[in-house]
Amino acid sequence: MRRHTPTGIRRAVTTAVALTATAVTVFTSGCAAGLGGPPSSREAREGEIRFTFAPDPIWDHMHDTGLVEEWEDQTGYRIETSATWDEFGLFAGGHADIISTASFEVPYLEEQTQRETVIIGRYNAERSRIMVRADDPAQSLEDLRGKRMGVFTTVSGTLVWSALVKQMHDMNLVDSDGTDGDFQVVVADIQNLSNLLARGEIDACICYPDLSARELRDGSVRALYDGKSSADLFAELNAPGHDGPMGNVFVARKDWVEEHPDEVSAFLDLWDRGLAEWQEHRDEMIELYPQHFAVSTPEDIEFMKQYVAEHDWVVDEVRFDQQWADDESSIFDLMRSTGIIGDDIPDPQFLPTEGVHQ
Repeated sequence: MRRHTPTGIRRAVTTAVALTATAVTVFTSGCAAGLGGPPSSREAREGEIRFTFAPDPIWDHMHDTGLVEEWEDQTGYRIETSATWDEFGLFAGGHADIISTASFEVPYLEEQTQRETVIIGRYNAERSRIMVRADDPAQSLEDLRGKRMGVFTTVSGTLVWSALVKQMHDMNLVDSDGTDGDFQVVVADIQNLSNLLARGEIDACICYPDLSARELRDGSVRALYDGKSSADLFAELNAPGHDGPMGNVFVARKDWVEEHPDEVSAFLDLWDRGLAEWQEHRDEMIELYPQHFAVSTPEDIEFMKQYVAEHDWVVDEVRFDQQWADDESSIFDLMRSTGIIGDDIPDPQFLPTEGVHQ
């Protein structure tokens, strides 16, 4: 999830493609790996995968328990990792083979970096919720017309909610000229949104549960739509049974994928092991790496364990088939039909490999 500060949703979409990679500030998903070490500027070596990712508990777990080293010994490949929020920048500079971003931001990644890409794996669903104060009688976004809506960015997950509010309630988060639409949009730091909401400085927010643990736990805020995320609502309305759209997918340079099919398959095998470890050791990871979930106190840690058990946004398998790719692409159909993006914005390219192990 990335934090940009243009003044409107549609304006952000049209201007994002003109941004240089150095102007892009990258923000992490709460379940997204402290990879260790500074960003690398070395050119690729044979048998090496240059992987750039934001801090993440699953990767920390695999690294700290020796699973990555074991995988390297078994495959003969080596992963050179870079811990950075500027995944876009390293990718643009040619210093990363694989990075992570939201699926619906991949076209902008290509525009900003001038590199053709392909989505090779899935990781976690877009998990933001619409939150209001606990004593607010609002039942839907329609009840919040004219209210102050806090967002941490005018793209990323806000794009998905912009399409959903148009689809569900025929309302606009902002107007086509970038000015306030049916809400007063307030851009604020992602980690402060739920606190601003609890204090009454905004009336609602597009917030992430792992960055709202304290307020959710103490009952000062609540989520609308029965606590459903943007991905939950998108699936219900547009792609029943789907687990997206994805807040994080694994994206690689297309030329690298075509030249390194064995490395791609091995990388996906490693992450399937990581996802299995998450399912088995989820509570332990939250306890060991609470910083990735923005919690610190024992009470908040326990709350987050219970919350994730009920609302896990991490997928079960990194590979996907063509049907999943088609369903994931339908987020672009929705954004086009609701006027959030232009008809000229292309769908990303996918590499379906479910069930294929080289």
